[in-house]
Amino acid sequence: MPRSIAHSAKKRLFSGLCAGLAACCAAAWAEEAAVPEVVARVGDEVISGAEFKRDLAYRARRSEVATGQVARVDSKFRRETLDEVIDGRVLRILARNAGTTASDEDVNREFEEGKAALGSEEAYQAYLKREGLSEEEVKTELRQRLVVEKWVAEQTKDITVSEEEVKAEYQEWVKDGMATRTGQTVDLAHILVRAKEKDAASQEAAKKKVEAARARIVAGERFQDVAKQVSEDPLSAPLGGVYEEASHGQVLPEVQERMGTLPVGEVSEPFQSRLGWHIMIVLSRNEPGQIPFERMKDRVLNAIITARKQHLIDQQVQQARTLIKIEIEPAAEGK
Repeated sequence: MPRSIAHSAKKRLFSGLCAGLAACCAAAWAEEAAVPEVVARVGDEVISGAEFKRDLAYRARRSEVATGQVARVDSKFRRETLDEVIDGRVLRILARNAGTTASDEDVNREFEEGKAALGSEEAYQAYLKREGLSEEEVKTELRQRLVVEKWVAEQTKDITVSEEEVKAEYQEWVKDGMATRTGQTVDLAHILVRAKEKDAASQEAAKKKVEAARARIVAGERFQDVAKQVSEDPLSAPLGGVYEEASHGQVLPEVQERMGTLPVGEVSEPFQSRLGWHIMIVLSRNEPGQIPFERMKDRVLNAIITARKQHLIDQQVQQARTLIKIEIEPAAEGK
């Protein structure tokens, strides 16, 4: 599924804005990559070099979080990223042609929530400067992404999955070992605020933001609600920072260290990793064995629905790509 479907507009625009990774990492390389002023044209939509660089950096960060390894930003990576961006522009055209709109109220709400998540006016201004965007451009991008999300929701609203289909898919997961714990696992939630490894100011800003988030939770706010607003982990933030069935070797060493010792339900003190500053909470600890259907039911259901939505939207995008004129600047792919 195109990235613009899978990730909210707010997180795309406002995550990782005041931190980033160390200068040697893939995300930083992507931000500095040489690209032409215009990367591609999709119908009447223009993909600028500046936007493409932001997308390269964002995809590199996602890859690092998902794999734990620095992404190799080569010509293949650039081509795959450009394909995602082009798909996003095709979706814009499809949504626009369908007459889909987003209200000013929705745009302003998303904007204010994203801005508040940065923590301060200074951080927000630093973001605008870093990304080379005006406030109006940020709101325009938010509006376009909300329109696409609304259009996708309309196109996929009739997708249904029966209880029998969920049970059958669960049995396939059991056969494939996807519903079996070979050791103890932990359900946890965490908040990450990124920081540059060798930048004292960046580290201090990230630590303060995490401390402020912790204070909100200790004062009574729900951890998952704060994580959705504050966390800069693009994979877990939309889910309230939750990672279910986490096991040793699947998470950062600093998170793993606390998985076995942090009391269930207690919010950790802020701690540092190579990515930035964190807090976490252990939701439950799970013993080895087969994971019961009732515990897996929602996950299996969501996997089926997501796959069907992806298939449906991908079909429409690929069909539209045969009808829309697409021009790509070869230099954009690192050729």
